[in-house]
Amino acid sequence: MSENLSILYVIIAFFSLGATLGLFTRGQKYHTYFTYIPSAFASFLTIILSLTIFSSESIHLTFFNIQDLFYFEIFIDGVATFFLLIIGLISFAVSIYSLSYSKKFDDKKNNSALGMLFNVFIISMILVVISNNVFFFLVFWELMSLTSFFLVIYEHENKHNLKSGLTYLVMTHLGTGFIFASFMLMYTQTGSFSFDSFRDVSIIPQYVKDIAFVLAFVGFGTKAGMIPLHTWLPKAHPSAPSNVSALMSAVMLKIAIYGIVRYLFDFNAIDSSPDYVWLGVGIIVIGSISSLVGILYALIENDIKRALAFSSIENIGIIFIGLGLSVVFAAFHLLSLSVLAFIASMFHTLNHSIFKGLLFMTAGSIHYSTHTKNIEDLGGLIKKMPWTAMMFLVGSIAIIGLPPLNGFIGEWLTLQSLLAVFQIPSNILQVSLAFAVLAFALTIGLVGATFVRLFGITFLSKSRSFKATNAVEVPRLMLIGKAILASSCVLLGILPFIGINLIVSAFDLPYTPSSPFETISITNTDGSNFASLLMPGVLVIFISVIVGIFAFVRIIGGKTKTVKYGTWDCGFGSLSERTQYTATSLAEPIRRIFGVFYKPNNHIDVNFYAKENLYLKKSINVISTTRNIFDEKLYGKVISGSLFVLDKIRKIQSGKVNAYILYIMITLIALLLFVGFGTHE
Repeated sequence: MSENLSILYVIIAFFSLGATLGLFTRGQKYHTYFTYIPSAFASFLTIILSLTIFSSESIHLTFFNIQDLFYFEIFIDGVATFFLLIIGLISFAVSIYSLSYSKKFDDKKNNSALGMLFNVFIISMILVVISNNVFFFLVFWELMSLTSFFLVIYEHENKHNLKSGLTYLVMTHLGTGFIFASFMLMYTQTGSFSFDSFRDVSIIPQYVKDIAFVLAFVGFGTKAGMIPLHTWLPKAHPSAPSNVSALMSAVMLKIAIYGIVRYLFDFNAIDSSPDYVWLGVGIIVIGSISSLVGILYALIENDIKRALAFSSIENIGIIFIGLGLSVVFAAFHLLSLSVLAFIASMFHTLNHSIFKGLLFMTAGSIHYSTHTKNIEDLGGLIKKMPWTAMMFLVGSIAIIGLPPLNGFIGEWLTLQSLLAVFQIPSNILQVSLAFAVLAFALTIGLVGATFVRLFGITFLSKSRSFKATNAVEVPRLMLIGKAILASSCVLLGILPFIGINLIVSAFDLPYTPSSPFETISITNTDGSNFASLLMPGVLVIFISVIVGIFAFVRIIGGKTKTVKYGTWDCGFGSLSERTQYTATSLAEPIRRIFGVFYKPNNHIDVNFYAKENLYLKKSINVISTTRNIFDEKLYGKVISGSLFVLDKIRKIQSGKVNAYILYIMITLIALLLFVGFGTHE
């Protein structure tokens, strides 16, 4: 344990060093290296620490104790270790990526602040995960929220970024308020701020645990971006620098998942009791709605980073579905199915961290090279940025859930869990949960359409603007950072037992794979095999062997004659950017089918543009715009109602001293009456 503790000290020291050097080397030629090399080294050590603790004992220490409140207690068990692995892996790749990406901000006066906040942001997430005390958990949670807020508004010259940051700040503090209320409710029963006391569930009444979990779920769910508390997420992610967006979506959202998992299975101690059925069903419903609504909005977005942000809401929904199913199965004594659903949820948590970090970094590469995030202005980038195109394709295949990449494994396990609801001994519940199967199937189909659209419009066909025509491949370090996560997508897809075994070990699940190829196998009560990854594993290996043989033949085959042909022109003779699909036209049928969500509105846009810098041509476009029903129907009314009430309350501020004295007298009388009645027996 002493060695692991020493590694933890070194990790904190190097992140602190990166933050300090980044702040004090402003304007120097190599200031980015002083900032991001320490963060890359500390992130790599975080990976080492997590893998070490997997095979050794947990760390549980208290460093100082003042009045039983201000004491820093750390607890690194398997649950914390799993999320530390996610933090370390993604932060390592993003740090390397940032060595080149952050140079785009060298002309900004506050360029050093980005590196400093970047390091503090990562270390705050690590400290949240290892904290074992209410006070310091909230301190580091607030530090994580504030640093991410300042990172969102880093390019504050843009008023839209400031507005997005303020929305994020309000929503994240709303969530923090619910988390604080949950902690205080638990404290009233335990009399201690240590999470160890919260784990002693025998002294806490069931109704108190249920109320505390609901409060915590709302609080952590706000940070995770669940519907309808998601409004900040599609605004904040596009506003932040792309390396920060990768950390926020791939890592910060998982810190919220950590809080929910800790509350659900550690503080609440879910067991085989029907009392928990309502809780699991509620999580499944929220997860199904979040996944479906999130991908519906991602499908029509033209801003590539905003589309990826909505996609994160969808993936959080899939994670919730797995967690909810695990609770429901456990409540009906279906232990094997509960394990299956939980593994599916955590495997997708790991997968989403990897491929969403990859996709945000590729989106950042596109913006780095073309200076636009609007896919309508792109096209043809596969010839200009072939390595970025290949890695975006890897991330797209992974997130769609196709073999042989990692996204397939997590979604396959989730589907198997959903199809197992027929084993629940309740016909009403079986029928009810069948709707979750339909929502999941529709979500997966829409995910495929979303990323076919994003990849096709961005990288294929002809360039639609001079920005895309003049694009070049990004620097090598940015490619290396993306390649780390792209390789992880392939590795966990071909060898899924690596991720499965990590999850089984981290959460101490009652399951041991019989072989590396049969990574998980669930049997029915009659002994017949129900869910297994054996056949998918064989399929993945078969596809990988075929691809390997093809690559080997191409390599040893020597030089081959290459004949280049023009892009297929569909019989038109001369294909131009005006005769190909746009992002809007490709998604138009979906806009119409789901018009109740989008409320589409078409208008004519007429403009002139230069053709090859020689003459002007007239362009007439039909622009289809959509509206967010949550902003209009929910948040718009909440804001207007709040302003109305506050305007009425403001009238008591009359500016007259005698009125203020009257308020003080009324307050004192009320307090005296309260104290008097409280002491009367």
